[in-house]
Amino acid sequence: MKKLILTTFYTMTLCSGIYYVATGESFVTMSQSVPLDQAEVERYLATEVMAPNFGGDVYTTYKILDTSTTKHEIYVWALIQEYVREGDRFETGTGMAGPLVLYVDREAETFTISGHESPRSGDYYPDDVRRMFPLYAELSVLPHPISLGEKLHDQMEQKLSRSQLVKE
Repeated sequence: MKKLILTTFYTMTLCSGIYYVATGESFVTMSQSVPLDQAEVERYLATEVMAPNFGGDVYTTYKILDTSTTKHEIYVWALIQEYVREGDRFETGTGMAGPLVLYVDREAETFTISGHESPRSGDYYPDDVRRMFPLYAELSVLPHPISLGEKLHDQMEQKLSRSQLVKE
């Protein structure tokens, strides 16, 4: 029994050491989180990531995949969509969906996002995801999660419904 416990301990230590060398993050930092201001994240996504091309309003929904206190980063899957009001309905304009790394300003006294990065498309996508995201978030991002996209689209439709009721 003692041998089994020692073997398990050494295996876990070896795995965590390899993970740290490969990613620069420890298992402890995976569970720590950056303090978030949801309104600031949404504002940043709606105003800084994508510009509307048709004069409409930009709506956004997102899911936080992970955060890193050591790197001051937030990893999200975002759906950002421009909607143009055409009479009594909304028409879609410019839009995007995908993973983003949001960089949190370390110097600011309040929660401020100082920039972002998204993986390049095509053959570059897997390498960029591996470089930019910690393992846990990477596992969420690489397979292009269809169910997550559907969930975010549903949330967007709810936001549009509420917005349409407010504007009428």
